[in-house]
Amino acid sequence: MKSQGYIFTILSILIFFFSSCTTITEMTKKKEKSKEEIYYKPVRTVASYEEAGKWWGTRHKNMGLTPGQIQQTVQCPLFMSSPPTGIDLPFVKNLISKEALDFFWVHSDLKDAFKKGYRIGYEKREADLVLGPHLTAAASCIGVNTSQQFVDIITVFEHDWANSLKNAIDVFIVLISEGSQADRENFIRNFVEIYSKKYEATQALLSAGGFLPIVSEGGTTLHLDVRKTIAVLDIPTPISIKTEVYHQTFRVMGDEWGRRFSTNLIRRDELVDLLRRSKTALQEVPESLESNMDIIHDAFVSSYGTDAENVFISLIKDAGYTVRPISP
Repeated sequence: MKSQGYIFTILSILIFFFSSCTTITEMTKKKEKSKEEIYYKPVRTVASYEEAGKWWGTRHKNMGLTPGQIQQTVQCPLFMSSPPTGIDLPFVKNLISKEALDFFWVHSDLKDAFKKGYRIGYEKREADLVLGPHLTAAASCIGVNTSQQFVDIITVFEHDWANSLKNAIDVFIVLISEGSQADRENFIRNFVEIYSKKYEATQALLSAGGFLPIVSEGGTTLHLDVRKTIAVLDIPTPISIKTEVYHQTFRVMGDEWGRRFSTNLIRRDELVDLLRRSKTALQEVPESLESNMDIIHDAFVSSYGTDAENVFISLIKDAGYTVRPISP
């Protein structure tokens, strides 16, 4: 029994030893990894930012960074496969991080305090010549990040706008082919009512003044007032957006009918019936029935293929529309 207890004790010690070694190894790995990610977050006071400047200045003095060895760059070193020599990447990250120095967005007093502390920590007259390239590198990274943010915002806007319009059109096609005029009127009335609130709020902001208009190449206008951190997109009027829902619906209908009829996915009598039932909807927007039919015609002809003009004229004639001469 004593020998069994002795063996159990020895095994316990060995298990503890090996598990401790594993823990120490894991801690070492974490510590080694943490060396790559250094974050110094001062509080928003002059004294704290001066102390942070001293810390970074001392670090760069101890690293032996000198103006002569720093390779200047106009690109963001954080995205380069071969970062420029002499650039302290953790420092660049700290300069732009909101969780660290946040250097470019803090008050000028804090910036000046940091620079003062950096000169003290670096202990040499050329401190500014070491700090300067790092600020340039950090600014280039902010340019990259800001540009990407703009792209992301525009991409989300484009995707969501197209998705929302597609969903509305999918419903509207059903209302044209299967619903009544009252159904469509209810749909459009509710749509316009909600949209109008946003449009009126936008117009109220623009009327208040203070916005700087920026016009894109395509004519879209974005109104900015950076003092209030407000941006307003010059959106279409409720009548315009209502008309656009109809027009886009007609376009989708023409394209779908052309593709389905050319591949025998819809019978001729079914398509004639759909055209007949669409007549009322074609008269519900400000444009004439003929101009709205032209939208369906263009989409149908584009997707149908050979002899599309004659096929379309034959279809609308059977559906009871006045047939106009085929354009040369």
